[in-house]
Amino acid sequence: MFFEQLRSTDGTGTLSYILADSATKRAAVIDPNIEDMDHILRVLSAHELSLTHVIDTHTHADHVSAAGALKERFGAVLVMHENTKHKWKVVDEGDKFGVGDTLRANAAFEIDHYVDDGDVVSVDGLKLEILFTPGHTDNHIAVRYQEMLFTGDLLLIGQAGRSDLPGGNVGDQYESLTRKIIPLPDNTKIFPGHDYDDNIFAYLGKEKSDNPFLKHRTKAEYIAFVQEFFPPLAESVDGGKMTLQCGVKRVASPSDGWTNISPRDLAERLKTKPQPFLLDVREPFELIAFGAIAGVKNISIRQLKGRLDELPADKDMEIIAICQTGSRSAEAAHVLFAQGFGKVRNLAGGTSAWMQQGNPVERPQPNGVRQ
Repeated sequence: MFFEQLRSTDGTGTLSYILADSATKRAAVIDPNIEDMDHILRVLSAHELSLTHVIDTHTHADHVSAAGALKERFGAVLVMHENTKHKWKVVDEGDKFGVGDTLRANAAFEIDHYVDDGDVVSVDGLKLEILFTPGHTDNHIAVRYQEMLFTGDLLLIGQAGRSDLPGGNVGDQYESLTRKIIPLPDNTKIFPGHDYDDNIFAYLGKEKSDNPFLKHRTKAEYIAFVQEFFPPLAESVDGGKMTLQCGVKRVASPSDGWTNISPRDLAERLKTKPQPFLLDVREPFELIAFGAIAGVKNISIRQLKGRLDELPADKDMEIIAICQTGSRSAEAAHVLFAQGFGKVRNLAGGTSAWMQQGNPVERPQPNGVRQ
């Protein structure tokens, strides 16, 4: 079997996985992030793999999935759980957390093959067993192949995914962990959907010993523990939303040398001279789909380190990093400060918070014209 893990650079700590039948070269990708599209294409091309299946373990709230783009490009079968049929019901709930637009983008994909607990997805010789594991979301699945278990955002290394996201339920998470995960053999290798400490995988036996979410508890005790473990999902700054992570460790924080700016303060700042440099680190299609603050320079987070020469030569000029929810832009702020830019600020809550406060956006067209 061919196997490769892809680690995203967008600030969400996302991990994606490519598996393929070595004989036939047919492949599946699990939880692809749109930020990693180029990386996925390079791996497929380098190893002459034919992508036949895309499996999203759940409807993601913290990043846009590449499932739709890969399905369109390769004609691959998009696989998700049966409950994804009701995916639109969580979109409005996501608006109050600043992730509604991300949920809408991910809910727009047409699913080709719905699965449920115990089903098997065959990629030629690879038989991928589906485990229904709700909790992080109500349509969450884990994918098992021999001793490998791809747990999505249900179980991370050293912790578990949040259960307070749209569609999440802490009681369901408890049942999934105790009934579906803990009974598996200790030599099961856990490959999570996110990691913030450069882990590749962890043995389930060690997680049973060390992970506080897998300690023996009643359901009531577990619910109380989770409520104390996680910080509030949305930390407000003048109405803006902070970085959304599916675990508790952020990739970048203001203590790294940069600061946050609220949408309200940015709106006031833009009325003064000299103007700050506005850097939008989303993908170009996101600016077209969701709108952008007037005057931004668009360099995606995945290209940022290679395009620093397009930023102000004066490293003391104020730079405002912007994305959809403030996650990728926080990572961009971290990168820029490390590169010597001394006045870097992150728009807390991103353009979602900016728009929620009634501020305008423009929608560039593919030819570069704005409207």
